Amino acid sequence: MKRKHFLLSLGIILAPILIFYILNTGKQNYMQLPIFGERIEPDGVTVKDTIYYQVPDFKVTNQRGETITQANVNQGIYLVNFFFASCKDVCPSMNRRLQQVYNEMEDLAEKNRNVAKDKGVKYSETPVSVISFTVDPENDTVPVLAAYANRMGIKGNNWHFATTDKENMFKIGRGFLLPVSIEDKTIDHSQQILLIDKQNRIRGMYDALDDAEMKRLKGEVKVLLYEYSEFK
Repeated sequence: MKRKHFLLSLGIILAPILIFYILNTGKQNYMQLPIFGERIEPDGVTVKDTIYYQVPDFKVTNQRGETITQANVNQGIYLVNFFFASCKDVCPSMNRRLQQVYNEMEDLAEKNRNVAKDKGVKYSETPVSVISFTVDPENDTVPVLAAYANRMGIKGNNWHFATTDKENMFKIGRGFLLPVSIEDKTIDHSQQILLIDKQNRIRGMYDALDDAEMKRLKGEVKVLLYEYSEFK
């Protein structure tokens, strides 16, 4: 009996030490997401790190009439998809699935804020935003996008339904490495969702209509949040 108590006590003492060791000395062992896009290596210059592809900056208007650029979203991470408001098949399903991810991340952030408040500790939040770019900017005006967001019941200010002129939207599509038509300057209709990090690098691509892919998306958003966590 004494031996049992000794082992139990020893386990209680060593457990926090083991957890501390895992969390602090094993920092490089956590899962990291890939970085998409061609790497750029400056000619004639020896560099330690390779420069990865970064999504070019953009300037669009959201459903509230606000101007949105990368500066509005790269203080956190963000998800991107392309749709159009009059779409009756792929887009509604894609955005409903994306909304599930959005709501889950909003709930997680709220839960973390409350826990930090209860414990009296500082909470450094990494926001998760969504930008849905319209591939039909000529018809998807700000009022049309506002009505669309309202029908979906979008809450919070972190989901932007974005429009601009056709030429600019074409450049944005190319910037996110989507298939485009050079001849008529259009973006091919896509059901992909992209995950973008704070350095404007593409860290994931997911088929919005595939259940397994959406489950992977939810998990990898959390992996990327952990990458920016001060507690890893």
